[in-house]
Amino acid sequence: MPNRDVKLLTLEPMDLLAVSHVGPYMKIGDAFYTLAQWLGERNVRTSGSKMIGIFYDDPKTVDESKLRSKAALHLGQETAVEILAPVEKFQLRGGEHAMVLHKGPYEGLQQAWMWFYSEGLQKLGRQPDFSAPSFEVYLNTPDEAAQEDLKTELYIPLA
Repeated sequence: MPNRDVKLLTLEPMDLLAVSHVGPYMKIGDAFYTLAQWLGERNVRTSGSKMIGIFYDDPKTVDESKLRSKAALHLGQETAVEILAPVEKFQLRGGEHAMVLHKGPYEGLQQAWMWFYSEGLQKLGRQPDFSAPSFEVYLNTPDEAAQEDLKTELYIPLA
């Protein structure tokens, strides 16, 4: 595992639009597709927005078919669109978070998360707050960059 730079950040709460997903974390793309379709049907402008994957469960202790996550979007500007199922408004809490940048294919994210929880937090001498979800911010997508050039920020809320 390459030496990763773990940062301590204080975040503001983020208001998001989200679609819930239950099942393997690597299938969260289905929920992102649903969210994109929903936004497109309503002509919601998404330029300047951030795609965020939110994860609630530990895949080492929860059966893959029961893993809970949300595919979310932080819009660059307010929207007047009426929020209807399957989309919900959701607020991601602010406060202290540890963050590490993962570079490369999404297939490497699970290994990056394992390193982050086992070794990365030790660098900060801090404990995770398991009452709040961890999340990923996708700085680019496979539509914009080659697999090896993908950049994903991983965030763990801190106790």
